[in-house]
Amino acid sequence: MQIQSNSGSVVIDYYPVKTWTNEYITDKFLRVLTFNGVTQTKRIVSSFNMGDDILNRVNNFSFVVTDNTKGLRQFVSSTEEN
Repeated sequence: MQIQSNSGSVVIDYYPVKTWTNEYITDKFLRVLTFNGVTQTKRIVSSFNMGDDILNRVNNFSFVVTDNTKGLRQFVSSTEEN
């Protein structure tokens, strides 16, 4: 899933994740925020927080959904940030 600001300068990608042992983590996503092509932050968020963030930015900050597909699962640790 990818959302982008109207100007195109801010892009947020969400990727499904898996552990190093190839176990799928179905309720967590890797959130990658990019500004002008430079990665600013990467963090693990819950599926609820992902949905809430997407709806908030699309409805209140004029972001648009530019890719509504799930990307490849990314290897991550099991830590999560809010």
